[in-house]
Amino acid sequence: MMKLLSTVAACITLLLTASSCGNQNTISGLTEKDSSIPVTNLSANVQSSEESAEYEYTIQDVRNLRDFLLTRPTEEDLTGKPYDLNDDNRWDVFDLCLMKRELLYNMNTESDSNMLVIYFSRTGNTEKIAQYLIELTSADSYVIEAAVPYTDADIKYQDDTCRANKEQNDKTVRPEIANPIDSIDSYDTIFLGYPIWWGQEPRIIDTFLESYDFSDKTVIPFCTSGSSGIAASEKNIAELVPIGNQLEGRRFPASATKDDVKEWVEMLPLNNEQSEVKLLISVNGQELTASFADSTAAKELAEKLKTEPITVTLNEYGGFEKVGKLPWSLTRTDASTETEPCDIMLYQGNQMTIFYDSNSWSYTKLGHIDNTTQEELKALFGEGDITVTLSLKE
Repeated sequence: MMKLLSTVAACITLLLTASSCGNQNTISGLTEKDSSIPVTNLSANVQSSEESAEYEYTIQDVRNLRDFLLTRPTEEDLTGKPYDLNDDNRWDVFDLCLMKRELLYNMNTESDSNMLVIYFSRTGNTEKIAQYLIELTSADSYVIEAAVPYTDADIKYQDDTCRANKEQNDKTVRPEIANPIDSIDSYDTIFLGYPIWWGQEPRIIDTFLESYDFSDKTVIPFCTSGSSGIAASEKNIAELVPIGNQLEGRRFPASATKDDVKEWVEMLPLNNEQSEVKLLISVNGQELTASFADSTAAKELAEKLKTEPITVTLNEYGGFEKVGKLPWSLTRTDASTETEPCDIMLYQGNQMTIFYDSNSWSYTKLGHIDNTTQEELKALFGEGDITVTLSLKE
């Protein structure tokens, strides 16, 4: 569980100095300095602190109160919202600090999410998408912030000598990160968000990737840009560090809505929806059952087999695998892999390999044959080429 940087003492100190409680923390949406926030008297619609005791505050509530105090438009009607946390019949910076403190405490002590949204956002576009993701998935979050913050001049694209231009033109640059997260070990799924700079991910994303072990993680990139796609950055990420399973990402424009993000999230295999559907492999008069991997290619294979079974000729290769060409290509998210007997892998995008021994190479995982030993598989496969029929077992 990541450590969220917030203490009661820090909040009280900031309150006493009549400034904001905008300490830099790791929760999405709380990174801005909430300075010069006015005190706002309220009508009889304010709920008392007793009524708000049972209310569970969210990141959206913090954004609502912050925007209200800064006289910005709010996304919701705030009538009756329990934002008077100190029961003085007004909404002010005291209430905002108390709300932040409660949210930070709840996330630090109660969250059991195995998903983490990590993002870098300079202008706020990526942050908006990240906040939607957090709300839709109940994931924890961490904001990548540069030790030396990027100014407007630093990202002035028209200036060939600006900081971002220099960094993007040198793939070895690794900008330092402020307040790095201690560990990502407790998370299985990582959403990684960033703006597209010069067609690629910002170099500070490379800094982050090289700082942690993603070899057993599912990584899902997402980005924001005016027109550039995500493909180049996805390729860079896949080649930079070993990743357990990199799912296909999504580019969002600045105008993207929460519904746009929701539509994408619902298409992702986040809830292991394929776990009840098995791959049936018929070979030499016997049937083997395999579990699908959590990869885009595995999902695509399952979708294609819904139409009809396919037959594939697998050729003997190397004394450790049978490999054959599929009738179509599947999405590659290759990673350096030490295979095990009974693993089913995608090779070069259009070939399926079933291993009866081990090998090290770059593959995309499709699945694993269940309840079968290495000896049983070798005996069933025999020597030479074989023909298998692939279908679905509901």
